[in-house]
Amino acid sequence: MRPSWPRWSGAAAPVVLLATLVFASACSSTQTAATPSPATSTKVTLGTTNPAQGDCTTNTSEAATSVGFVVLNVTPSSFQAEIQVQSGPPNTTYGVFMQQVPGSCPQLAANGGSLVTDSTGRGQASATVPRVAGATTFFVQLVPAGTGPPEYTSDRISAAS
Repeated sequence: MRPSWPRWSGAAAPVVLLATLVFASACSSTQTAATPSPATSTKVTLGTTNPAQGDCTTNTSEAATSVGFVVLNVTPSSFQAEIQVQSGPPNTTYGVFMQQVPGSCPQLAANGGSLVTDSTGRGQASATVPRVAGATTFFVQLVPAGTGPPEYTSDRISAAS
């Protein structure tokens, strides 16, 4: 006695066969789950309220006096900032100070390069510095011509060490 196989009519057989192949292929392929990045990326306000020069512990809140924003990104090995000044003084050069607490605050020199505003007071800069071991608080300061007290300070973010 021969087994009886169901008969397929029309296009049903190719559709079932295709669905079976797609399902089998999806089940048999090796897929790895995306590992979440151990980075902390946060958009914060850039404003005119500043801690006293050399004060690395006072947290400032810049919302009422905003001149722009900064996207801070902290990874296990680096501290990055994308800085946007939207309403600063025109044609001004700032030193970018990448502050990390504890460990490298206060910075004695502009370790993040410079930012220059145009004739309308707009400017942008990107900066990346190595992350200081043990640092848990991060912020950016813009200092006119790279010397003297800061003119603008970003809100701070925290990241696990």
